[in-house]
Amino acid sequence: MNLDGFTQALVRRKLLSNDKYVSGIESGTEVFKGSGRLDTKSYSVEIG
Repeated sequence: MNLDGFTQALVRRKLLSNDKYVSGIESGTEVFKGSGRLDTKSYSVEIG
């Protein structure tokens, strides 16, 4: 997922200040009833 286009659109609409930044990235699932499983085969982050 590329967040750059999304965050730039928020800045253009004045819904997000352009001095904000991502401080953490998490991946997972939230199971509210029963059980669940999430298998991740790869994970990468590119800052730039």
